[in-house]
Amino acid sequence: MVMRLLNRRDVCGGLALAASIWPRWSSAQTADSMPLLTAGPVRSQLLGPESPATDHWGFGAQPTVLIAKQGQEFRVRFANALDEDIWLHFFGVRGPSETMTVKITAHNSAGLEVNFTPPDAGTFWFGPLLSASKQREMGLVGLLIVEEAEPQPYQDIPLVFDDWSLADDGKIEEDFANLDRAAGEGRLGNWFTVNATYKPHIALDAEKPARLRLLNVANTRTVKVLLKGVEGLVLARDGQAVWPDTLETGAIVLAPGQSADVLLTFAQDVVSVALDLFEDVVEVAFLEAGSYGRKTLPLNTRLPANPVSTPLDAVAARDIALPIEGGIKGGLQSARVGKDVLDLRAMLEQGLAWSIGGSSGIGSPLLFEAKLDEILRLVFDNRTAFEQVLYVHGHVWTEWTALAAGQSGPQVSPKWVNSLVVPAKTSKSVVMVADNPGTWAIQSLIAERCDAGLIGSFVVDMP
Repeated sequence: MVMRLLNRRDVCGGLALAASIWPRWSSAQTADSMPLLTAGPVRSQLLGPESPATDHWGFGAQPTVLIAKQGQEFRVRFANALDEDIWLHFFGVRGPSETMTVKITAHNSAGLEVNFTPPDAGTFWFGPLLSASKQREMGLVGLLIVEEAEPQPYQDIPLVFDDWSLADDGKIEEDFANLDRAAGEGRLGNWFTVNATYKPHIALDAEKPARLRLLNVANTRTVKVLLKGVEGLVLARDGQAVWPDTLETGAIVLAPGQSADVLLTFAQDVVSVALDLFEDVVEVAFLEAGSYGRKTLPLNTRLPANPVSTPLDAVAARDIALPIEGGIKGGLQSARVGKDVLDLRAMLEQGLAWSIGGSSGIGSPLLFEAKLDEILRLVFDNRTAFEQVLYVHGHVWTEWTALAAGQSGPQVSPKWVNSLVVPAKTSKSVVMVADNPGTWAIQSLIAERCDAGLIGSFVVDMP
């Protein structure tokens, strides 16, 4: 038996397909190439090579990695061989609103072309915005690496962490519309993979410093990634450069949808990659470093800063209150749903159990409207019994406390990210510049909560 280790208005009106053991890389997309990714059935040995295979979904080869270049046009075509529509979102990318979320209809073999010029370099990802509980759990996600405009002397090593709800025969447990689960913790898987592979062995090139691109695509689970036998620097969070920070005790915490870039300055012959699940520790991958040894890096080693709107006059920020309610013992009594205000019973009948800013779900009234380049302070009052992981579309933000305390120093500061973790019964504030025109969303990165209403839209007025 497989053991459980732990009991917008309407939003949005270079390819490498790596071998499962890793990696055979292609270069960034060339001007005359455009990859075609088809969402459809995939069969993988998620339980291991000697165990029953799992039928799930994907974009072809597993894992799927797209490579773009900062400041250069990127083109990709998505087709859909599934029986249902896909609303695909590029998480963390500050591109144009009309292309950051796209709809690929069911049985669309011709596909839909998506093209944009990414302003930021970094580690990003793409996956479903709607029906995320099902489509993300089924494996419909991919990694997007945007290389820096100025080439970096590192080797890219993606490590995409996921948990799956699998039965003994390898089948995915398909109770995706479980409202009790959506109103609670969400869907916690019982089986863990890296790059959609069970305990892969990943070779490192001893000649180049390894840049680990870590990403957590689990529906619900926050993980602490343990790297045993290494020393390193954290170079980026959510695709945005940070002042290099020593990798404390070889561990880094990732909530769902969060990414981090880690540069290995030293590695033993074999590095164990494990997940601290806060009740157990599970080995999930191995880095075969061989003679990697210790790397000598420049004293000023860091990634170039992305072109974020700074400096920031936080004193001029307009306050916007965004209370979060819902879930088990979450205090939710009613919310705006579409054009109506529904009480909790009526909301539950529509599969809605959460609200943000008094609204629940796609198509509800706007959370706010902002002028282009307006500075906003968003106050998230988490009135629920659960930690909330929030994400803003098309923008980045920084925590208000860091600004208020003057914690800038010599680093790329303030610390810009696109996600925020708000503990239960706690309030947190962020400051952002509304510098990307269009219709956007703020949502939960917990797939089940987003599906059950914890998403709302806002508009940045066109110039």
